[in-house]
Amino acid sequence: MEINYQLQGPDLENLRRHLLLGLRRQRGGMIRRLGVWVFIGFAVNFAMRSYRQEDWNVYHYFMWLLPLTLFFIALIWLPIWQRSQYGQRWLEQYAGNYLLNLTPAGISYRAPDGRISFYAWPEIMGFEAADTELYLYLRRDIAIPIPRPALGDATDVDNFIRKVRDYWSAHPDNAGKTLPAMAPTPHVIQLAALAGNLLQATRLAFFINYEPRAFRVSLGIFLQLLLLNLLSIGIVDYVDAMPAPEFNIYGLNKFGITTLLMLGGVAIIGNLTLQRENMLRLLVIISASQIVIHTIYFSSWLAAERWWPDLPQVLLGLYVAAVVWTLAVVFGILRRLYPQPAPSLLFLLSIYAFFTLSLNGLLPSYRLYYPAETEDDSSEYEAANRLDVEDVFYRQTELLNEELAALHDQRQGKTDLYFVGFAGQADERVFFNDVSLARNVLDRRFNTAGRSLVLVNNADTVYNAPLANRHNLEAVLQGIARRMDKEEDVLFLYLSSHGAQDHKLSVSFWPLRLNDLKAEDLKTLLDNAGIRNRVIVVSACYSGGFLDVLKDDNTLILTASSRDHVSYGCGDFTQYTYFGESYFAKALAKNASFISAFEEARRLIEEREQNEALDSSGPQIDVGRNIAGILENLEVDTAEPGQSLAADLSFDQRVRQGRRFEQDATARDYEKKHVLPAMSAALSKSLTDCLSQHDANNENFTLVADILPDGGIENIDYQPATNTAACFGKALGGLSLPPLPDELSSLPVIYEMVFAD
Repeated sequence: MEINYQLQGPDLENLRRHLLLGLRRQRGGMIRRLGVWVFIGFAVNFAMRSYRQEDWNVYHYFMWLLPLTLFFIALIWLPIWQRSQYGQRWLEQYAGNYLLNLTPAGISYRAPDGRISFYAWPEIMGFEAADTELYLYLRRDIAIPIPRPALGDATDVDNFIRKVRDYWSAHPDNAGKTLPAMAPTPHVIQLAALAGNLLQATRLAFFINYEPRAFRVSLGIFLQLLLLNLLSIGIVDYVDAMPAPEFNIYGLNKFGITTLLMLGGVAIIGNLTLQRENMLRLLVIISASQIVIHTIYFSSWLAAERWWPDLPQVLLGLYVAAVVWTLAVVFGILRRLYPQPAPSLLFLLSIYAFFTLSLNGLLPSYRLYYPAETEDDSSEYEAANRLDVEDVFYRQTELLNEELAALHDQRQGKTDLYFVGFAGQADERVFFNDVSLARNVLDRRFNTAGRSLVLVNNADTVYNAPLANRHNLEAVLQGIARRMDKEEDVLFLYLSSHGAQDHKLSVSFWPLRLNDLKAEDLKTLLDNAGIRNRVIVVSACYSGGFLDVLKDDNTLILTASSRDHVSYGCGDFTQYTYFGESYFAKALAKNASFISAFEEARRLIEEREQNEALDSSGPQIDVGRNIAGILENLEVDTAEPGQSLAADLSFDQRVRQGRRFEQDATARDYEKKHVLPAMSAALSKSLTDCLSQHDANNENFTLVADILPDGGIENIDYQPATNTAACFGKALGGLSLPPLPDELSSLPVIYEMVFAD
């Protein structure tokens, strides 16, 4: 059915007034909705600024206020402009001859300038028969006017009205619906449409028969599905970050880029199939399906993380299953929307997978919520940020001299073992934990107490322990060489840090600028010191590259990985590396042989890597021809169970040693769980008695003591030696504590008592 008609200026003005009248009926609701959104916008922006703890500053809000200001200016200016000569002139350009053609598929519409538009029947939102014109609504504020005289007499008008409604109702997307007289007022949140789409998506996700045309499709619904998907991801991240979740703005960036990649993949599919009209429908169906899949996947993931935390292969299996499930669902969607052969559909699926999986996988992984930074984490950062770099470097000589002066001399006729730990990376405490663990085990099992020291890059120990760098390592090796018998004694050197494929050991401590340690440099340091008998353990990725450089007849070398593989366990969420825990905490703690302990540790590591579906790290060992016989002369388990670390140490040395143990992971946990609660109770009980003595002294004092393996407390000392300090020392000596963990042979503790004025 084809209709030619003409629109003049008065007709267009009537159209404008008619649409404006309809909008005025809704203006109150629109203004209320605008007010709500403005309030929400200000509230969200204020909350985010408060969260960031930024001071009130107009500049912070300018970029948000600018578009809002432009919007309200346009809202006020529009009616003024419409009544001006510019508005009338703009309206006159649409005057002229129009050609309207009704077809079963939709309406084609040719304007006076020759442009032809086509609107499918689902795009017609309303059809109003007014006194002088008929209006086909594309939106509440956009309509195609048709003068009644252009249609003929009343019978022709009725035929036209009936044909429009019949065509509209016959379209599959409008089945069971009635064409309204006015375009309905759109709801901000279309709950019925969302619920219907999610119901169909559930059928689709479980491969139950569904009808693609049953999905309600619009740009607004697509955006709401995206927000719903974002909400589901946010809830999962929030729950996983409990009990102290912290919002991460970069998680929104990741979600936005992921959405753009999905849009890119769908756009290419639409262009290749020459069916661009299905692009929005494809986006809506995929988005609804993702919500269903994500809800089930993330729920399973949270459950597995809670009930099987030691089985990461379960999480990996869930991820692989979710990827396969998603691709299978998308393949089913493509098969229903695009009638193509199976190979062609698989090609389209590969495009979607390339954008949403391959390219998306190149992006850094940001979650919407992370566990809030702990007090320890924030204090480490603040301590590093406050470092006086010049003071740190000038203190190194003093710290090294103190450490070396505290070392015991070698014993004639006995093979002594000297331990040096090197924790090269300051960003992750796990390396310091590894070195502390190794020293504790060797002190307890191989009598290195008094002959062990550590070089550490850590903000909390920077003023009482030497840095881990090449110059300090050289000074320590030279100092130990002067104390040991180079023919019969043995050096045990343990280095723990990140490694690289060029076989350098990472040495890093921001804001200090330190140089990485190469295997060749380490060999030069050892050779120059003249230390002959060596046990060198390197726990780092690609640490096998150190083996060929360092091996000789008098050296035992152990590495956590081969030269071309990574090792595992570094990071902020592990206490020890896989190698450090397996070798020192498990194997060497019960084995008298460094070599046998390595074989046991390698077996434990291989089992763990297999259980966690990790590539083999391939720990390496090289036993020099002479070193095995020398190691047989080491004393093992000769230290008495109650022997402490206090022997031959001055008070100041014991204080410094105790401060270092405060940063040891095992020692810190033991003190937090057992020592501090017991001390608080004892001090509360004895506080009145100690201060009520006739000769009580309120002078501040420092108290040091050693906790023995059985939990007993000995070697209590204090300075200055006041009666009050002696009273508190007696109260401390009467405490009964649980036995120390196996990793600790003795635990020096420090208490500084400060009395308020």
